[in-house]
Amino acid sequence: MNEIKSVAFIPDGNRRYARKMKIPYSVAYEKGFKVAENLLENWIDDYRRLGLSEVTFWALSTENLRRDKSELDVIFANMQRYLDDILNGKIEINARIVFPGDKSLLPKGLVDLMNRVEDETKSIKKYKVNIAVGYGGRLEILNAVKRLVDQGLEPVESNVWESLYIQSEPDLIIRAGNTYRSSGFMLWQSAYSEWYYSSKLWPEFDKVELDKAINNYLSRERRFGR
Repeated sequence: MNEIKSVAFIPDGNRRYARKMKIPYSVAYEKGFKVAENLLENWIDDYRRLGLSEVTFWALSTENLRRDKSELDVIFANMQRYLDDILNGKIEINARIVFPGDKSLLPKGLVDLMNRVEDETKSIKKYKVNIAVGYGGRLEILNAVKRLVDQGLEPVESNVWESLYIQSEPDLIIRAGNTYRSSGFMLWQSAYSEWYYSSKLWPEFDKVELDKAINNYLSRERRFGR
């Protein structure tokens, strides 16, 4: 059976869910955020007993930031509520939480909350949750190269790894929404990751679908190019 130390999620399909159900985008996003809360707070715990120590969740891409202001306001408001609930103890993840991405692209108030969450959880070592916000794989690699140039470092793999936002390789990447592409997610890190494409739109994603995805991964034979 494969080990499963790291899982990443692409929560696609919120807007398509709104159109399907004929509801406002704001309602669909609220439902999607609730799925994310359940996933990080409860559903994934079963797999921590199998050695899972890191979860990455792509909350907002650099491309998403080009959407209409009204839609972004809904996303940012949900993020702020989520972070407030973590800080107030209403949501308990019991993990070190970090926010990889370009924070300069985000509202200052949201960044302040992210920094507080990172600071308050930094002492937790055994379990880590990456919530990628303002994240794009190409931007991540470009910024890593810029850091190497600025610091006068050799462009070798070890130095590139240390300059990335996310410095780990996911064993499994789960994408919701019945979409079969990476959209630039973790381009460097995912060279030998296994992928699972769920037909469920993100607000429809549930524990049964999570179990299906991970059990499918556990049954595969991983070769790592050999």
